Amino acid sequence: MLKDRMRSVRRTLPPHSLFRRLALAFALLAMLTPAMALADAKIDELADKLRNASDFRVRTQAALALGATNDQAAVKPLCDGLDDSNTAVRTAAAAALGKLGQKSALPCLKAKVPNEGNASVSAQIKRSITQLEGARVAHAAKAPDASSKWYIAVGATKTKGDRSTTETDNIVQEAARSGLISTSGCAVAPAGETPAQANGVISKYKLKAYFLQPTVEEPKYEGGKLTIVVRMTMFSYPNRSLQGEFAPKLTQSGTPSKDKDSEDALIKMAVSRAIESFVKVAQSSN
Repeated sequence: MLKDRMRSVRRTLPPHSLFRRLALAFALLAMLTPAMALADAKIDELADKLRNASDFRVRTQAALALGATNDQAAVKPLCDGLDDSNTAVRTAAAAALGKLGQKSALPCLKAKVPNEGNASVSAQIKRSITQLEGARVAHAAKAPDASSKWYIAVGATKTKGDRSTTETDNIVQEAARSGLISTSGCAVAPAGETPAQANGVISKYKLKAYFLQPTVEEPKYEGGKLTIVVRMTMFSYPNRSLQGEFAPKLTQSGTPSKDKDSEDALIKMAVSRAIESFVKVAQSSN
C-alpha cells in the first residue's frame, strides 16, 4: 500500500521537481556525513550499492557518501557511476568526484563531457573538472629506504570558517609534505593508504610511524591584524593514539580587512613551523 502511494505521488510531480527535491535532500545528507576516510569494507559496501541498488535514491546516497570518504579507492566506483541510467545518480557521482579532490578522477570526468546528454549533469561534470584542475594539489609521497627512521602520514586538513576546504588542504599538504620529504630519515605515506598497507611498510622497514592531523582555525581580523592558527595533532600510526599537538600562531599587522593572499602565506608558514616542531620531537624520541 505504501509503495502504491509513493508511486502515485511521484507520478503527480514533474520529474524536474522531484530531482530538485532529491538533490536538496541528499545535499543535506552529504553535509551530515563525516568527511573522514572509511575502511576498505565500507568503500566496497558503498560501491556495491552505487553499482547494484535498484532504487536510484540509494545509489545517489551511496555516491555522495563515497565523495565524503577522502579515499582514492572511491574514484573508480564514482567514475562508473557517471554511466548510471538516472540523472540524479550521475549528478551525484560527478559532484562527489569534485568533493573527493583526487586528480586521478580527471580522465573519466573529461571523457564524459562530449557524451553526456543531460544539461544539468554536464554542468556538474564541468564544475568538478574545474574544481580539480584548479587545485594546487601536492600530495607527494616518499617511499622508505634503508636510511629511513620515521614513516609519516598526513591527514586531510580540517578547516574552520568560510575558507575552501579543498584549497586550504592543498596549501597545507604542500607545505607539510615538502617539509617532511626534505628531512633526512623521513618517509611520507601516500594519501589514501589503508591500515593494512601502512602496517606492511612499517613492519618491513622497522620504522617509527606517526599520523599528523592538520586543522586550520578560522582566520581572525582584529585591531588591524590578521591572526592564523594551525594545529598539527600528532598520533601514532596507523592505530592513531594521541601523542601531542603543535599549534603555531602567526600574526600579521596592517591587515584590517579580509586578505586571502595573506591568509595563504601565514598558513604555509604556520604549517612549516609545526612540521619543524614535530621533526624535533621525532628526532629526540629516536
